[in-house]
Amino acid sequence: MQIWTEFLATQQTSPLQQNNALCSLDETGLLYVGGEDASDFLQNQLSNDIRKLTPEQAQLSSLSNAKGRMLGIMRVIQIEGGYLLVLPLSILPAIQQELQKFIIRSRVVLADITDSFARFALVSDIPQALADDIFPNQLNQVYQSDSLIALRLQDTGQSQRYLLLVNDPQEAIQRWEKLAQNLAINDASSWRLQEILAGVPTLYPDTIGAFVLQMSNLQIIDGVSFKKGCFPGQEVVARMQYLGKLKRRMYLAEMACSDCPQPGDELTRLGADKADGSGRVVDAVAISPGRCMLLFIAQIDKAEAGELLLLKQPSSELTLLPLPYEIPT
Repeated sequence: MQIWTEFLATQQTSPLQQNNALCSLDETGLLYVGGEDASDFLQNQLSNDIRKLTPEQAQLSSLSNAKGRMLGIMRVIQIEGGYLLVLPLSILPAIQQELQKFIIRSRVVLADITDSFARFALVSDIPQALADDIFPNQLNQVYQSDSLIALRLQDTGQSQRYLLLVNDPQEAIQRWEKLAQNLAINDASSWRLQEILAGVPTLYPDTIGAFVLQMSNLQIIDGVSFKKGCFPGQEVVARMQYLGKLKRRMYLAEMACSDCPQPGDELTRLGADKADGSGRVVDAVAISPGRCMLLFIAQIDKAEAGELLLLKQPSSELTLLPLPYEIPT
């Protein structure tokens, strides 16, 4: 995709904005899972029900270890001959290595095909920007052609979000230029911000193995099936769902801080001078000098009592915001 890469180098990005933006997903990877046993293999490894996938319907899912701790969160798309796992490029090698351990005698092929596709995303509330029939109407609905995949993502407010994967560089350039007539061009932080605002968690190297999926609200946004049968960590996940009481969950917040926190940064209770297990940052993006938007996972009682602060920045001011989906009581 050298032509695509050279084209992107000519594009000028504008300051980060929340609506009507287009951005390249250089930090997003694509892991191909194919072979005769690919469906059964993924059914036994991922948290969601692969049997419900069709070429027209994708899903959010996760991979956990035996202790129920998530190793990665991904979107899964069924394509001709297999599946695509869409996930951060920074954790793709670790996920590929983890899945490889379970192939054994299965007829399954894993391949990093990130460089075979132009990857970009857009958010818009402008009807003319979304007039093309490639844009599906429903969440997780997929449009596919020989050269293009378009996936409808979780919305943020009144704006619609889409992920586009194009394996023809000339078509990718043409579609980008058409979209850029109505949309500002942002850098990859725009994608991260949109995921944060949509309340969709992302795992990075520093948060691999840090959370059970219910802590990240994955059960609320259809990232798990409790009826599909076994997968790594399933006993822990099921026990928490049916027998336990959830003590941690994910929150959306705006923060006044000198430096934007990083995934995995510790949150502590007021007055603490060292990590105390109160919470951790999932992801954060600066939205203006001295302010950032973030998702974090923390103990519910401390978060809702306003007792949390960043360990590295104890003077930071944390303001909880409503997530775009309802949290069950």
